[in-house]
Amino acid sequence: MEKILDVRDTAPKERHPRIFETFRGLKPGEYFVLVNDHEPKPLLYQFQAEHHGEFDWWVLEQGPQVWRVAIAKREVNDPNRTVTEFLQTDHKRLDKIFNGFLKAVQEKNWGEAAKDFREFRTGLKRHIRAEEEILFPLFEVKTGMYEGGPTTVMRMEHKDIQELLDKILQATDARDDAQVPAAANRIMSILTDHNMKEEHILYPESDEFLSEAERGEVVKKAQLL
Repeated sequence: MEKILDVRDTAPKERHPRIFETFRGLKPGEYFVLVNDHEPKPLLYQFQAEHHGEFDWWVLEQGPQVWRVAIAKREVNDPNRTVTEFLQTDHKRLDKIFNGFLKAVQEKNWGEAAKDFREFRTGLKRHIRAEEEILFPLFEVKTGMYEGGPTTVMRMEHKDIQELLDKILQATDARDDAQVPAAANRIMSILTDHNMKEEHILYPESDEFLSEAERGEVVKKAQLL
C-alpha cells in the first residue's frame, strides 16, 4: 500500500521535521507521497543540501491547490550519479504508471485511469522539459551537434508525444474506450523506440562529455523544474 504523508493540516513549523522523519524511516528503494497545499520547493532545496544523491523527487501533481510528490530513498546512496541512471530511472517509473493506466482502462475503471494518466502526463512533460531545457543544450554545446544532430530528432519526437498526451487525456476524461486504447498503443510504440535511443546513445554520450559537477547540476535543475 502506498505510504501517504498529508501535511496540509500540520503547522508550518512542524512540516519539515515530519517529512524528514518519514524519509529517514524509509528503507532503500521505498518511497512516500507527500501531499501539500503549495509548491514544496524550499523543502526540495533542503533535501538537495542535506541528502544529495540519497533521494529521488518525482512530482505527481503540481497544483494549483494540491501538490503531490513521490519522495524515494534511493537503493544506492551515490552523489555522483550519472545522467543515464537518473533519466533511465524516470523512464522505468513512468512505464510503471503507464502500465497501471492501461490496466485500469482494460478494467473500465475510468476514475483510476484518469488519475494514473494525469500522473504519467505530468511526469513525462517534466521529463521532456528537463531534456529540452537542461540536457540538450549542454549536449549541443559540448558536441557541436545542433541542427541535424540527435537532439533535433528527439525534439521532433517530443512534439508527437506531447500531442498524443493531450489527445489521450481528453479521450480518457470522455471515457472513450475506442480511442483511448488506439492512442495509448501509438504513444507506447513511439516511446519504446524513443527511450531506447536515449538510453543507449544520447544519455551515455552526455555522461561521457559532461564533468561530474555538470552531471550533478543536470539532476538538481531537473528536480527543480
